[in-house]
Amino acid sequence: IIDHESYELQLKQSEAARDFAKAQLDLLTNGARKEDIKLVEEQFNQAKSNFDLAQKDKERFQSLYDSQSITKKQFDDASARFDIAQSQLNSAKENLTKIKNIARPEEIRQAKSNFEKAEASVALIQKSIADCFVTAPFNGTIVKTFAEKGEMLSMLSNLFKISDLSKVELVIYVSEKDLGKIKLGQTAEVSIDTYKDKTYEGKVIYISPEAEFTPKNIQTKDERTKLVFAVKIEIPNPNFELKAGMPADAVVRL
Repeated sequence: IIDHESYELQLKQSEAARDFAKAQLDLLTNGARKEDIKLVEEQFNQAKSNFDLAQKDKERFQSLYDSQSITKKQFDDASARFDIAQSQLNSAKENLTKIKNIARPEEIRQAKSNFEKAEASVALIQKSIADCFVTAPFNGTIVKTFAEKGEMLSMLSNLFKISDLSKVELVIYVSEKDLGKIKLGQTAEVSIDTYKDKTYEGKVIYISPEAEFTPKNIQTKDERTKLVFAVKIEIPNPNFELKAGMPADAVVRL
């Protein structure tokens, strides 16, 4: 997770601007009623009260910051709250003035444009906040970590290796003479050295189209010169007891 506190503050400011823009559009579109005027007056009074409080806080925080009693971030946060309150007060003043006037078509169009811009601003900041969270493209289990908390990373750096361990694959090697007996979809009985008393059901999901020499870590020295074909067997692993690298044997049912 990337620090997104500043974005959250911007989001509050943008949401407030959007709400004011929506209220202004509604009032211009529907016309002002007594209760509407009263509501806008209350909004103005509340905005004025919030502004006065934010102004006092900013002045107090300015004094504390000048005397090095608080951090710059604390002062910046107070300044940001003041800016939000000032913006809300200005919008409330504008609403109060316009609600008592007859709306012209161009004013309604402008109000609609202002509301759409405010909505777009909120959506943009919401996306910026979402981008602060690193999410995996699929469900899985973290099997390796490449970075630690607080570490500086460059663009496109790897953070984790994630694997879907709900099913695992076993690669076996089949000689050319036996390859014709192997078909996609055939079942196999798999045994694992770690669990000698258990067997697992698998299914052939891949047959290599090209031959290769037997891998050195699979067969005996005499058989390493033989050409074989790789075959992949998929094994369900609902309990996640099968781990990568476990030695295994498979018998394909013909």
